[in-house]
Amino acid sequence: MGMAGHLIVLRSDGSVFAHVHPAGSVAMASLELAEKSLAASTMQDMASMHQVPLSSEVAFPYGFPQAGDYRLFVQVKRKNQIQTGIFDAHVEP
Repeated sequence: MGMAGHLIVLRSDGSVFAHVHPAGSVAMASLELAEKSLAASTMQDMASMHQVPLSSEVAFPYGFPQAGDYRLFVQVKRKNQIQTGIFDAHVEP
């Protein structure tokens, strides 16, 4: 897993599904367009880039679109192992 984590949000009736990353998420079509337009400017020497150490805290920017019951599936990498947690949440209107 190359990111700090992943979050899946699923509403109990199946009407809401979201896959969120700690830095936020974008639509794949938008990401592809951005990558194509930035390709020329980002073709730098990757060896010169430094990897930023991951924080011990992970936050997922997400706003629930409707009230209701949700199941949250969270994956984070901790001590070189991927850990998964499953949580239930009730969102009030």
